[in-house]
Amino acid sequence: MKHLDLYAKVESYIGFDEAYEALYQIYLQKLSNYKIDTILDVGCGNGNLLVHLEKTYNAQGIDISCEMIQIAKAKGVDARCIRLDEVPQKYDALLAVADVLNYFDKDALKQFLVDIEKRLNDGGVFICDINTLFGFEEVTAGSLIIDKENLFIAIDSEFEDNILETKITLFEKEGSCFTKEQAEIVQYYHKIEEIEAMSSLKLLSIEEVALFSDVSDKNLLIFQKGY
Repeated sequence: MKHLDLYAKVESYIGFDEAYEALYQIYLQKLSNYKIDTILDVGCGNGNLLVHLEKTYNAQGIDISCEMIQIAKAKGVDARCIRLDEVPQKYDALLAVADVLNYFDKDALKQFLVDIEKRLNDGGVFICDINTLFGFEEVTAGSLIIDKENLFIAIDSEFEDNILETKITLFEKEGSCFTKEQAEIVQYYHKIEEIEAMSSLKLLSIEEVALFSDVSDKNLLIFQKGY
């Protein structure tokens, strides 16, 4: 997945660490309300949340970006570069953190939720967050330039017709020359009621989260698999 691998290369320069750490703490607090031993972090990215999870739970992570998995493994966590439908076992909890669901169009999201349910133990919980409309229109859309001595990063995002298209350009110095890499990431706005209708999991709670502004830019959703 070239687009996600390029994002992995530039993520540390974007400055989201503090905000995501706050999001991780919300997840950890929610998990403490349930009887959980095993956890799978789906789309675990750089592994920062897994570092927290492994202190309390039997936790593993997966991601389709092998570049991200290498970053995560360097932190000593249990992470694999595989798809969710390749995971053989079931867990007490599954997580999809930092708007993972928004990377799927409606058809792909429906299948993703089916795969989530298949890998949950009875009574298990699925916790995820999604971008609100405000989050897409006012937070993620726009441009960001990062200019350093040995690299230049340009990120341009445009939100239209409920689709966010983000173009990433990286110039990186190698010797006396610069190499250029480009990729595009697409995300989709989904209403909560649409997500709920796609799955047989029970929606237990919805919580507004203001991560990057004073207005709710994410919704945290908790689902449970019935007995």
